[in-house]
Amino acid sequence: MSKQIIYNPEARQRIMHGMNTVARAASVTLGSAGPAVLIQHRTDGIAPIFTRDGVTVANAIIQEDRIADLGGRMLRDVAGSVSRQVGDGTTTAIVLARIIASECLKSVAAGFHPLELKKGLDLALTLVEQHLHRQAVTGVTADWIEKIAAVATKSEPGVGQLLARALAELGADGTLSFQLGSALQDQLDIVEGIHFGQGYLSPYFVTDKTRNEAVLDHPYILLYDREITDLMNLVPILEQVADQNRPLLIIAENVHDQALTGLLLNHIRGVFNVVAIKPPGFGDKRLNRLNDLALLTGGQALHEGRGDQLERVTLAQLGQARRAVITAEQTTIIGGIGDQARIRQLSRSLRQQAEAIRAQKPGQGSATGNRHDIDELEERIAMLAGKVGHFQVGGITDVEIKERLVRIENAYMSAKAALEEGVLPGGGVGLYNCLPAIAEVIAENAEQQQGIAIMRQALAAPLQQLLANSGLSGETVLARLDAESDRRQAFDIQHQRYGHFLEIGIIDPVKVTRLALRNAVSVITTLMATESVVMEIPDLSIMDGYSPEWAAATREDPRM
Repeated sequence: MSKQIIYNPEARQRIMHGMNTVARAASVTLGSAGPAVLIQHRTDGIAPIFTRDGVTVANAIIQEDRIADLGGRMLRDVAGSVSRQVGDGTTTAIVLARIIASECLKSVAAGFHPLELKKGLDLALTLVEQHLHRQAVTGVTADWIEKIAAVATKSEPGVGQLLARALAELGADGTLSFQLGSALQDQLDIVEGIHFGQGYLSPYFVTDKTRNEAVLDHPYILLYDREITDLMNLVPILEQVADQNRPLLIIAENVHDQALTGLLLNHIRGVFNVVAIKPPGFGDKRLNRLNDLALLTGGQALHEGRGDQLERVTLAQLGQARRAVITAEQTTIIGGIGDQARIRQLSRSLRQQAEAIRAQKPGQGSATGNRHDIDELEERIAMLAGKVGHFQVGGITDVEIKERLVRIENAYMSAKAALEEGVLPGGGVGLYNCLPAIAEVIAENAEQQQGIAIMRQALAAPLQQLLANSGLSGETVLARLDAESDRRQAFDIQHQRYGHFLEIGIIDPVKVTRLALRNAVSVITTLMATESVVMEIPDLSIMDGYSPEWAAATREDPRM
């Protein structure tokens, strides 16, 4: 396929145009006063997406100019990375990346060397991160979590209390799943659950396209320690499960192509609802995890070595649970029917084994092996004793519920981030207060000094964008904050008042703020070093004679 090469300055100009397009649409969602964005669904007849989430807006924008779309993709990557790490702060990251990119490209056009600018930005980033850690307020309380949730959800009433309760009962390492509720009010249900890092074997198992999850209600659970190669071996148990009108979760060493294809075809056609995953653990430890799952779900782990045959499995040998939620990377099983007394007994036994290893004197056994054994035991104990929370998001319409679900899930991740690194003044003030940390820095040369100057402009950008979204005078607010001797003062845009950030509830987690800035700098410094873009020229002749209307009516593709 032939290639198209675009050189600077045209390449950078078109990339920057794409960034501006995405940032202009997404940045309006920043802050509690920020308006929402309405996104047309790609399928006709389905309600549009109503969102106040920056990464959702960015992901929805695909530009016709492919070079400009590269710029938009950079912002999507920045926001997506922050979203995956901490949930909140996606729009802040977009705003930061846009201003840094804009100022860097101006500087490069003026003759500054990109690599020297990068050194200046990296130096400023290091100093800002150190300042953020020094200014962090740790020892996060339930009251702070409520206020953090209020900021992240744009002042949703009652959400903060539920999230604070979830974190109190589950802990920072606990699992809280979110789903669309059927009531007007939000509901939090915390139950005993099993959580481990194995996802579905094929994305075609997905039942919830919006969240890319496979959800099974009241499933039977088949536990098998070997690979499944022949679908016919599964047919007897599949028929028994289908007669009960319930789904089946298969946990096996692997499901080979032929058997997996058969499962997927029947699953897609609605013959039966089934999902296949691998068990947790690795190597010789995997058998222990399979036995643990059997104990937790009230089933029996099938071992071919002791004569268990897949084609002779009965319903009595299967585990059961109230619900299973499987994503591409992890599985959560809620409400297993295992014997709690036996589970507690096994947990005590595992703890005793772990304590015995810890009590060994130096030189007894391999240090690396001992550490590995302790880690394995602790992971099994956590799975046996774990709790899982279930947050049902309420609302009047599906559009409203889906929009709230994203914000509430982001708020939960933001609260967990606050527990890790502490909090600081929110509403863009935390970054704005970092300006003195780099005000007096003298770099090695003028080009690096220009990179530090660009960082100074970026630190003020989120606060300025927040004020612009609320229609307030930025100069007045910035002057008042500059006049404050207490660096923990913040500005409540919604109620237009100043005060200590903990008292007025304008709180941001340090980790969210730090990662938003770090990801923005990382992506944009890559852009600066770009001198040309190589793109494939698409062959449009393959679409000759293609009519979407005709293809939809006949279910055929004329290109075939």
